[in-house]
Amino acid sequence: MNIIDLKDATTISGGKASGLALLNRMEVPVPSGFVINDTLNLSFDNDELEILKSFLSKLDPKKKLAIRSSACAEDGSEKSFAGIFETKLNVENNPLSVLNAIKEVNLSATTDVVSAYSGGQKQIMNIVIQEMVDPQLAGVLFTDAIDINGNDVVLFECVNGLADKLVSGAANPAQIIAQTKENKISHDSLRTQGALMDLTRLSNIFPLVNKIKSLSKIPLDIEWCIDKEGNPYFVQARPITSTVFINKPTENSGIVASRGYAEGTTFVIDENKSDDEIKKAIDEFPEGAILVAGITETLYMPAIRKAKGIITEEGSALSHAAIVSRELGIPCIAGYKGAISSFPTGTQIVLDASNGKVIANGKVDSLNTKKGFEFGELYCFDNAHNVNFGNFDVYFESTFGGLMLHMDSDDATSQNMEIVEKYARKVYGSSPEQHFDDKYLWYKEIERFEKLPFYKNMTEEMLEIVKTKDNKRLNEFYTNSLLMLTELVQYKNAYATDVEKLVINEIGAAVNLILDAMLPLGYALRQSYFDSIGILDLYNLSFNDLFIKDDFNINNGEILKIKSFLDNVSVNRNEVYEKICNIGATYPEYFEEREEILKNAHFSNIEELYSFIENEELFRISKIMKSFF
Repeated sequence: MNIIDLKDATTISGGKASGLALLNRMEVPVPSGFVINDTLNLSFDNDELEILKSFLSKLDPKKKLAIRSSACAEDGSEKSFAGIFETKLNVENNPLSVLNAIKEVNLSATTDVVSAYSGGQKQIMNIVIQEMVDPQLAGVLFTDAIDINGNDVVLFECVNGLADKLVSGAANPAQIIAQTKENKISHDSLRTQGALMDLTRLSNIFPLVNKIKSLSKIPLDIEWCIDKEGNPYFVQARPITSTVFINKPTENSGIVASRGYAEGTTFVIDENKSDDEIKKAIDEFPEGAILVAGITETLYMPAIRKAKGIITEEGSALSHAAIVSRELGIPCIAGYKGAISSFPTGTQIVLDASNGKVIANGKVDSLNTKKGFEFGELYCFDNAHNVNFGNFDVYFESTFGGLMLHMDSDDATSQNMEIVEKYARKVYGSSPEQHFDDKYLWYKEIERFEKLPFYKNMTEEMLEIVKTKDNKRLNEFYTNSLLMLTELVQYKNAYATDVEKLVINEIGAAVNLILDAMLPLGYALRQSYFDSIGILDLYNLSFNDLFIKDDFNINNGEILKIKSFLDNVSVNRNEVYEKICNIGATYPEYFEEREEILKNAHFSNIEELYSFIENEELFRISKIMKSFF
């Protein structure tokens, strides 16, 4: 039997033991104890029991013991195994009681839960035995987190008594956010959320956290407690497996514990059911369903492994469901009151944890409700900031509905999203709402289109039309655009050089974007919304009522003008794409075939064509366009 004092433990003794050894080396208070290596291969014969008895005699006989796992795969930088293995608390300090507790912890390493979480990996189990602390307060802390403004903070979550009900998600904790300056907690920046908490009880632990931050080379997830005399202790330390972003308190009691998006059917596992019913629900959990539960416990792991996302009624950003979902890269909303009754088994839902929404039965339950429509989905392109992060770039769009993020979905890896999130919070003081849509691609195209002859003239005319809501001018704009495209195509077919043909193709695509998307689905809607919303409020109507009410009989001249304009926009847009295609100015597969067309014209890429456009005077094309704009 290989038994080692916790002060001397290494990674051979597993993540928990080596984490405690790290804390000991930092000279912060850690309960006394030792670790037994490779317990799954021990027989615990008389000789081994004598060795165990000898080590137990070195501990305070008046104190009860905590018997905890320290598997070699546990508490690592990739997987935490949070709550997966058994923990036995308040064990009597005698060989028989300790041996029985060891056997229970050993047994937890051979369950289906562990197999599901580890992917069938065989476990090497080590067991930590420590003196118990009788806490008045206990919790977890992350030495490094990011608040909504991009500030570096330490995040504490705590409950009265033992921390097990916090980690399991069975209690909603007090959350203390402490901003750090020069790697030290700033006492004048403490903020609290959740349950009320007397912060004076934490005063003794803050200097020790500062010490840990200054000595640790990596961010740590730490369990801690404060005893009845006010003495702080640290009982676990492990690497943070995923950056913690702290969101603002929201209208709904739920919090985003792990970002992401999932669509699927809900499947409820209710911890209030009998053990047999819970086990049956876990066994029958369908692949790709969205798990809805009061809390998640370790025995839920086979179901969690199959889940696309998780919603829990209890819990916090540091609960079992939160930690595991971040590791698995699936969305999770924790502390969502009434989730089981709101989303019973079989409910088709959209779980958009990145944007704090659950959509079910035609209803959007938002953690951050916004009035009106989604501004980020409008085809408006005049308020964006392009940021290049080296191997990928994004567009941040500041709108009246908040900060929107447009990026290529292939670039949305968890690592890249952390980079983007940190930047947005630091620069904008906001967490962006993500849109993996075609606007990202159109931003790229518009940067090129602006080099085309008269493109800016057309967009300026469009903006003036939506501002004045002049129906006659709107009709002329659509008519003149189509006539211009007709003449350009006639020139292309009869006289144009190969390069001019390419330029006219690009003009066709650009004009189509303006007529089919930017004007009707972007600027006209946005301008009309702001011009009408104040008036509509007086009539207890929404902007959407302008479109869906047949008996719209408000006797208000401005509203009637806006409605008439939007109706006219709709009529003009209705067949414009088909007309542009019939003219031959563009066609559905154009962008897919563009690279091949460019190669045939001896251009290596689209940027080379636009460099030519920027530096050449396109006389005939410009003359045709000038006659219309």
